[in-house]
Amino acid sequence: MPSTTSQLEEGRLLHWDVASRDYLEHRPGYPDSYFELLQRLGVGLAGQDILDLGAGTGALTIPFARQGARVVGVDLSAGQIEAAREAAARQGVAIDFKVAPAEVTGLPDHAFDVISASMCWGYFDVTKMVVEVPRMLRAGGRLLIGSLLWQPDGDAHGIAARSNELIATYNPGIRTRERGVRGEIVPEWSRPAFRLQTYHDFTADITFTRESWRGRLRACRWTGAALPPAKTQAFDRDLAALLERIAPPTFSIPHRIVIQIFAVA
Repeated sequence: MPSTTSQLEEGRLLHWDVASRDYLEHRPGYPDSYFELLQRLGVGLAGQDILDLGAGTGALTIPFARQGARVVGVDLSAGQIEAAREAAARQGVAIDFKVAPAEVTGLPDHAFDVISASMCWGYFDVTKMVVEVPRMLRAGGRLLIGSLLWQPDGDAHGIAARSNELIATYNPGIRTRERGVRGEIVPEWSRPAFRLQTYHDFTADITFTRESWRGRLRACRWTGAALPPAKTQAFDRDLAALLERIAPPTFSIPHRIVIQIFAVA
């Protein structure tokens, strides 16, 4: 029986609790330029009430709180929320975290100026979300959907491509392509409940060490969240050997960043 911390991806169960430590310590957050752009777009401002769905270990909640917003973070995974609370305590910010599915948060009507979802909207039941999000937003409120996706090509040493091949060896039959936007600037689910206000799509290089790239890939949905622990450990050993052969001590991996901001129609 799937646990409440599991999600389905192409018929496979993902267990995010077991990947929470690597997720917290090694999965990179958005660059500062991302939050600067959001502020220019009116998201993440001091005094705003923000609900972050699929909050994970705090990639959005913590920066928003540091900018002076009042933030609630919700995630299905108790392990992710525990890690997020730890990270928020380190940063000295107060965030109200809650373990719950995005579709049934139990949060009140019209309580938020912004509802955000980073790297998770595609996991939700959108037939329910197009009702729930407008219920919880205030008049003039907005929905932010964001993604930060490492690209399987474009780095100088071929590290991402070779890593992708190794992932597919351990989890055959998967599609290691991007989740979420997939080229849809105005996705079908958004009609007629939402109106797209702005769309941004750009690439930023993020620096890793061999160790942090290993941790980043252990936190991948196709490895740590999907494979038995022993298989993840074997993958990590093979990745370490691969990086010793092809990667310098530090290197950059291009990441695609996408921002979609919607208003309620």
